[in-house]
Amino acid sequence: MILTRYEGHDRRTSYPVAVDDLVAAFSHVPVTSGFLPENCLFWGRENGQTRIAIYVPGRRWRMQVDSANRGEARTYHIPMPPLVFVGSGNAYQIYAVKRRPRDEHEQLYHAPCPNVHQYGGICWGNTPFPVCSSETIEATLTLFIEGSYFNGDLSRGKCCRYPNDVRQLWAELEGKNRFPLSELVSCRRVLRDLL
Repeated sequence: MILTRYEGHDRRTSYPVAVDDLVAAFSHVPVTSGFLPENCLFWGRENGQTRIAIYVPGRRWRMQVDSANRGEARTYHIPMPPLVFVGSGNAYQIYAVKRRPRDEHEQLYHAPCPNVHQYGGICWGNTPFPVCSSETIEATLTLFIEGSYFNGDLSRGKCCRYPNDVRQLWAELEGKNRFPLSELVSCRRVLRDLL
């Protein structure tokens, strides 16, 4: 690494700097996460943006479906499995888990809902997601799950019984209290892959 100092318009001095010296120079710069959500799994900075993952216990949610993309909305009150929700900047990912992760080797599953890409990235459509922070991540999850109109996009491969459209499982789960974990489909990733 080379450090260059500019003095005035015409004077410049350059010399090599050891990486250890550069790290030591920045070791006194304070870094804090602030208060983190109750179920925070990890926090970090990546490319100048906050990166947070939270665990969300399984529960019932209000989910809206756009029937066959015709603008006819149907609302379900259905259970979802435990979830891992990750944000960085305006990009978010969602995965299902069978229990609260205990270590970085915890298996991840496809979130059993449409509008989620193969590797967990959320297709946010017209929903303007805020920049991820410890103050916004939980509200963003609610905005995605309860504020979205789920359509048929990316609805394949999200559950075992209805591999062509997970919304068929939603119709069966209406009014139920527990999501059947046997319906989860592995996405061949573990929590470590998100770190």
